Amino acid sequence: MKVSDGWMPIADLVRTAEAVIVAREAEEPNVWAMTAFSRFRVVELLSVEPMALYGRDLDLDPVVLLEEAATAVEQLVVPVERVVWRLSLAAALRDAIADVRMVCGACDV
Repeated sequence: MKVSDGWMPIADLVRTAEAVIVAREAEEPNVWAMTAFSRFRVVELLSVEPMALYGRDLDLDPVVLLEEAATAVEQLVVPVERVVWRLSLAAALRDAIADVRMVCGACDV
């Protein structure tokens, strides 16, 4: 996979996951606050902003979306000078996944 071929789907997955979380955060603000730092790292590393979602898209699982993004990042072929950045993004995604999974699990109790 070429660098230019792989970033847009990753950015779209992160944007969608972030939009789902932001919508849930509006309903339960105190619950999602503990995920803010790890999510912010991912959004900053990718330089993306959440997109607006409508109805059905809000039912998507943000953990699944972030896992797909992390897998895609880990499989992405990048130039040597971008390897550290790619590894940082993969680590940030894994941290965000763990935080979001923890909050989703707590909400299910």
